[in-house]
Amino acid sequence: MKKWYLSKTLWANLLAIVAVFGLELTGEEVTAVLAVINLVLRVVTKEELTW
Repeated sequence: MKKWYLSKTLWANLLAIVAVFGLELTGEEVTAVLAVINLVLRVVTKEELTW
């Protein structure tokens, strides 16, 4: 199993949180981009996380 801090999905979501406060994007734009990123990462994810 993979360590939690190696999760691309976790980091993508954390970056999205930062983007909401740092960029002038609407909530809908952030949600749409994040949804696409999460779908792509879900397809390429092969391992479970270890907490």
